[in-house]
Amino acid sequence: MTRYKPFGRMLVVEPPPKRAEEVPLRQLSRNASAVVARVSEGTRAVITRHGTPVAVILEVEEAVGLCGLVVLTRQEAERRLFGAELEGRLRERRVRRLRRELEGTNRDSGERA
Repeated sequence: MTRYKPFGRMLVVEPPPKRAEEVPLRQLSRNASAVVARVSEGTRAVITRHGTPVAVILEVEEAVGLCGLVVLTRQEAERRLFGAELEGRLRERRVRRLRRELEGTNRDSGERA
């Protein structure tokens, strides 16, 4: 359901949230036309490389609308763009990756001591 919020003398239109779909880069390269077809039906495609988001494909009208939005925090922008479910999964992966990197750094510094 579209929401309208006053913002000064303007009225901000917030469209209903869209579904975001994670699409590995390999899947996009093998079947780009199917991904584009789903995007044209209203789904966002979050392109990932090794589980890390690298690009987003969305409808032109939605992209134009995003250009007019007020500046958001990174977390709010990710939530709006990816949707709560996908944003949560991507955040969990990022945390796991950072932990592995930190554990590797700690191991490396321990070996040198």
